[in-house]
Amino acid sequence: MKYYVENIDKVIADVEKKSGNALLKVWMYLEQKIKQEIQKDSYDTGQLSRSINTQKVSDEKVIVGTNLEYALVREYGRKPWKFPPLQALVGWSARKGMITGWATSKYEDLHYTDKGKIFLIARAIARNWIQGKHTFERTINAEKDKLSNLFLKYYQW
Repeated sequence: MKYYVENIDKVIADVEKKSGNALLKVWMYLEQKIKQEIQKDSYDTGQLSRSINTQKVSDEKVIVGTNLEYALVREYGRKPWKFPPLQALVGWSARKGMITGWATSKYEDLHYTDKGKIFLIARAIARNWIQGKHTFERTINAEKDKLSNLFLKYYQW
């Protein structure tokens, strides 16, 4: 008995397209789980959670991530004696009622007492360092078994 497959290139292209779409759906599921974990861990403005997205680079590659600088610090932490950017602390300390300036103010335009408070906060962060939350890593590890099952579910021929 012999079985012939005609248009093998079309069959291969269909398989690659289906696997790429299944992969994208799996990573979009993972994106939602990461956003949920971030909201549970710590939540100030929601900017980090909103910035996480999924991009399909090719049929074999999908990226889940964000372009916010502080996401790296939040994920992996900050080493001791590395000061955070002072401007980044302006909005946070204004929202917490620690300074009299507005959350949208520039550090340079603040009153000297507010600048001093922000410097003290930055120094405390630098002294004590920031431990990483590893949200992406924890979520991927927790969902690892479910991801392969989801891929098979979405990849129905």
